[in-house]
Amino acid sequence: MGERRSKVSHRAGSDITDFHELDKREGVKFVSRTWAFLRPVTDFVPVLASLLFLGAMFWARRQDPFSRKWFSLTADGHPFKCVAVLPKPMRPCPVVIYTHGAGGSLMNDGNDLRQMAEMGLAVVSLEYDETNEAAFAAQFGALRQFLGKQAWADTNAVAWVGFSLGANRMWDFATQHPEQQPQLLVQLSGAGLEPSSIFRLPTPARNHPLLIIHGGQDEVFPLVDTERWGALLQSNGVPVELKVLPGLPHDLEPDRKAIFRWVGECCRAHLGSGQSLVRSVATRGWWQEYHSIAQWQAEAPSLVWFWLPAAAWVGGWAVWRRRQRLIPLEKPKLGRSEIVLRGLAAILATWALVETSLHWLPPHFPVRENTLALARKFSVQDKERAGFERLAGRPIWKDQKLRTLLDHVELAVYNRELINWPLDQTNYEEDVLDPVITGVVGEQFNWRRPLWEEFYPRIRHESSPLDAAAIVVRHLRERVTVVVGPNLPHEVPEIWLRQLTDQTGFEIIYVAALRSVGVPARLDAHGKAELFADGKWQTAPGPVVMSW
Repeated sequence: MGERRSKVSHRAGSDITDFHELDKREGVKFVSRTWAFLRPVTDFVPVLASLLFLGAMFWARRQDPFSRKWFSLTADGHPFKCVAVLPKPMRPCPVVIYTHGAGGSLMNDGNDLRQMAEMGLAVVSLEYDETNEAAFAAQFGALRQFLGKQAWADTNAVAWVGFSLGANRMWDFATQHPEQQPQLLVQLSGAGLEPSSIFRLPTPARNHPLLIIHGGQDEVFPLVDTERWGALLQSNGVPVELKVLPGLPHDLEPDRKAIFRWVGECCRAHLGSGQSLVRSVATRGWWQEYHSIAQWQAEAPSLVWFWLPAAAWVGGWAVWRRRQRLIPLEKPKLGRSEIVLRGLAAILATWALVETSLHWLPPHFPVRENTLALARKFSVQDKERAGFERLAGRPIWKDQKLRTLLDHVELAVYNRELINWPLDQTNYEEDVLDPVITGVVGEQFNWRRPLWEEFYPRIRHESSPLDAAAIVVRHLRERVTVVVGPNLPHEVPEIWLRQLTDQTGFEIIYVAALRSVGVPARLDAHGKAELFADGKWQTAPGPVVMSW
């Protein structure tokens, strides 16, 4: 009996061992099969991620309208660094040599250089010796020699722009090297120099204009000294234009970007014109060749084209996997429950596709009764319905996309929930929600979304419409050039695309920008932008510089 129990027990133990061995072998097989399936994926994912990343990098580089060249030069045996910001495509361009103020660096010059380079200028800056005037002269001379050998530099059209200490160094160089004078010398926040420097200025150099820009509240170099210096220059036959910027400190903040764009406009207009500074800016048609950043980016290829190699890799990998028979080709037999579940999934997917199409497709069609009906049912929320009906009932939407109408309603309502200042319902409907600004036949209304995306992040913490308007007009002037000439755009979308208009167009887009961020605004009887704040209509704050 004991032997029998022993044999049974031994057999049971053997069976358990066999089961363990079987489970172990099945586990090894499962892991092996899983690894065989996942191993190609471990090769696929890194390559795909790399292709997507490289495609995005090349796309971003194509979107950038500038080329940047970093280089080093040597003066008196000492190397110094320089950078050039060049507009694309590479071609001979008028040159601006820029010198920053004390404590500045090439890394911090980027915004100043870019604002001027947007005008189609090749802008170059150098890391100069701030403690030694003789060393600066050697470095500046070496840079000028270098530029004379570059195919992208039009050395017959050169302007020098100096800020603070850099302005003083440039002036000293100009007085000591009359044969190397530029076509235009711009001094920003420079010192009122000693009168003796005026009389060192050789007579030939007095034919080259000097533009002096100074803040009214400059705490480093008092304005009164600069005004005295400018008057002495004029009395000695030097063509000087003095531009005083009321209320601005030495660093010209917060309007520095707008001022540097305006300096770039002056340089671009004057170089090669042979006219007086004021006349050249007003009459020279340089802007007819101006190509804005927005236009450059709009013309750039879509990101999809740069991801085609990644798509080709996915397709090739799928074909290879199929040929390796790692993906089963035979159709599995399905049970009744699985058939029901798959059918239900197909119905839900179709329903979701139809629902998405009803939301996504109608906004791309013109405003019609049928598209308005679809919008009322599927696109307009309850809180947006009153605004939608107010706008939809107006006869202004001929040849306009439904998406434009929906953008005005959605963003106006959403923005009203975010702003901190009280807003009367009448002012909201007539001077914020309403897209009509000029009332001319054929006015374009597709401006609210791009302007809201550009300006709202900058004013979202403001509690006053006046403070918000000051920020809006400052940034607007940083992006849009104001000139005098025929056939300039007055439609808001075109102005924003070309980043160019006249003063009339600037007032129009100013009103649109204010409305986009919830500030009640309109054009007054003289075509000037005005806003409603503190219970009354008043003239909207103007930019620190409009145009010469």
